[in-house]
Amino acid sequence: MKNLIEINLIRALMCIAIVLTHSISNYLRNVEVDIHAYEQYIIYIRFALLCSTPIFILLSETLLSRNYPGALKKGFFEKRIKFILVPYLLIGLIVSYRGSNRVEFSSFLEVAFKKIILGEWYGFFVLVIFQFYILHWLIGKYLARINPIGPIVLSFIISFGHVYGFVHIEAYNTLIIEQYPLWYKTHIFVWLFYFVTAFYIGQYYNQLVEFLTAKIWLPVLATGLSFAMIMYNYKVLDYTRISSERYDMLLYAVSFFFLMVAVIRKFNLNNQTLTMISNFSFFIYLTHMIFLPYLVKLALTLGENFFTYVGTMAFLTISACIGVAFMFYQNPLTRLATGRINYLEQAKKTEDVNVQHYSGHRNLNHE
Repeated sequence: MKNLIEINLIRALMCIAIVLTHSISNYLRNVEVDIHAYEQYIIYIRFALLCSTPIFILLSETLLSRNYPGALKKGFFEKRIKFILVPYLLIGLIVSYRGSNRVEFSSFLEVAFKKIILGEWYGFFVLVIFQFYILHWLIGKYLARINPIGPIVLSFIISFGHVYGFVHIEAYNTLIIEQYPLWYKTHIFVWLFYFVTAFYIGQYYNQLVEFLTAKIWLPVLATGLSFAMIMYNYKVLDYTRISSERYDMLLYAVSFFFLMVAVIRKFNLNNQTLTMISNFSFFIYLTHMIFLPYLVKLALTLGENFFTYVGTMAFLTISACIGVAFMFYQNPLTRLATGRINYLEQAKKTEDVNVQHYSGHRNLNHE
C-alpha cells in the first residue's frame, strides 16, 4: 500500500492536533482562565483543532479507496483485526481498568463493556473506521460506477440532518440514545458524508490534487468561510457544543483537508519528524489520554501561560506515547497493543541486516 507524503504529514498533524485539543481541555480544568483570553483566542484555537478526528477518519477511507479501487484483497479484514482491532481491545482494557473502581471485578466488566463494546471512549473512531471498511466492501464497487455528485450531496444531507436533529430535536435525540445500541458518536450517519467524500477523493485523487494545487485559493476560501460559519454558530446562534461531530464541522473538515493537501503538494513540503509521528499516530491516538493527566504537575512547573502549558503537555504526551510504543514493539506479546508500526519495522530490518553482516564478517575472519 502506497502512502503519499502529504497523507503521512496530514496524519501526523492531525495526531498532534488531537493531543493539543485534549491538552487545552486539561489546561482549562487545571488553570483558572481569564474569560477575556478564552473568548479572544483560546476558543478559536479549540474549534480550529476539532477537525482532527474527522480528518483522521477521512484519511483511512481515502487511502483505502485509492489503494483498493476494486475489490479488497484476501486477508484484508484479518490484518485490520490484528493491527487495529486488537490494539483497540487491549488499550481499551487498560482505559477501562483506570475508569473502574479497581476493587470489584464487576465494575471493571461494566466499564469495559461500555467502552470497548459500545465505544464510549475517545477510541470510538476505531469502530467508525471498521464501519467504513464494511461499507467499502459492500457498496464500494457500486459507488465507483456512478457520478460522485449525487452520493456526496445525499450523504451530506443525511449526516447534517442526523447531527442537527440529534442536537436540536429532543424526540430524535431520545430515539438515538434509547434505540441505537452503541455510543451515539459511532453512528454511521454522523460519518457517512466523510465516508462518501473520502471514497471519491481516493478514486479521483491525482486529478483532485492537480486541481487543488492549481486553484489553491478555492480550499483557502472554503476553509475560511466554513470556519467563519462555525464561529458564527457559536457566538450568534449559541451552538456552543465543543465536539468533532458538530454538523457545521462537515464542510470545515473536508475543506481544511483539501487545503493541507494543496499546500503540501504545491510547496513540496516534507518533514522527517512528522513522518515518524505519522507512523506512531494510531498508538498515540489510543494512548495519549492515559499519559496526559500524569504530566500536569510537570507542565505547571513551567508556568500557567496557555501556550507554554499546552505546548509542553503535547510534546511530553507524544514523546511518552512514542517511547512506550518503542518499548512494547521489542516483544511479540506487548507488540499486540501497538499494531504495526512501519518506522520500527524498517529499523528492525536494518538491525537484522547489520547483525547478519556482522556475523558474516566474524565468520570470514574466523576462517
